[in-house]
Amino acid sequence: METILITGANSGVGLATATALARQDNRLILLVRNQQKANETKAKILKAATKASLDFYLVDLTDLASVKKAADDIKGIYTSIDRLINNAGYSPVGITFTKDGYEKSFAANHLGHFVLTMNLLGLLKASVESRVINVSSSAHAFGKAERFFKKNNTKLSDMQAYGDGKLANILFTKGLVAHTKGTSITAYALHPGVVKTRFGHDMNGFLKIIFTLARPFMISPEKGAATSIYLATTAIENIKSENGAYFEKSKPAATSNKDITPENVNKLWEKSLAAAKYFI
Repeated sequence: METILITGANSGVGLATATALARQDNRLILLVRNQQKANETKAKILKAATKASLDFYLVDLTDLASVKKAADDIKGIYTSIDRLINNAGYSPVGITFTKDGYEKSFAANHLGHFVLTMNLLGLLKASVESRVINVSSSAHAFGKAERFFKKNNTKLSDMQAYGDGKLANILFTKGLVAHTKGTSITAYALHPGVVKTRFGHDMNGFLKIIFTLARPFMISPEKGAATSIYLATTAIENIKSENGAYFEKSKPAATSNKDITPENVNKLWEKSLAAAKYFI
């Protein structure tokens, strides 16, 4: 039995991932936005896995204080975490900003998960063999590192904003490898595939057109969850040599952005630390 934390487990790929891992008798810590989501998610998982061990914490990934509180609460209960699956994804519908001026989807997709992971490093290191699994997307191709952390950037399109967050997921994964060297932690990023969920249903402009055209060809949430499940459950010998890699269809895959460089990995790490300094 592993202790596995999953963000965004209330629907889509996250729910499918949580359900499959619950069926394997793992102990799950699930982060969701509100109590109603927690209740609904618990009922859905228990219907499929009647003896599931589920623990819920409420968090708003765009609010770093909320993330820190959830992490502190978890540290007060658990002594170790074996898997951290940063799954939650936020698709922007119009460009909006957090109270600190960061574009909201970047805050949720990257900064919130950065703060969560950094606060839980102690529990991950306490595990004999732990993994951080960051759910990115092929949309990372639309991201640009030069836009990261620009406050109140009203020139962003929805697609650019989403791509920035997904690019940051990959750079963060590689940064984790460098900063956890010599510990029990390995880290991986992944593209789940183009999944038929409600994710992106209310997007605007070009993104809406893409999602509408792609919908007949989209895969099920269960198929979309397959790579996350593989990375969480396969023997470490199968993937340890791929520490820091980007996966698709449960195999290492090439990335599609020239901004994935060691320099940008370091820049993202340092700027993330600065942005989150009061919360880690």
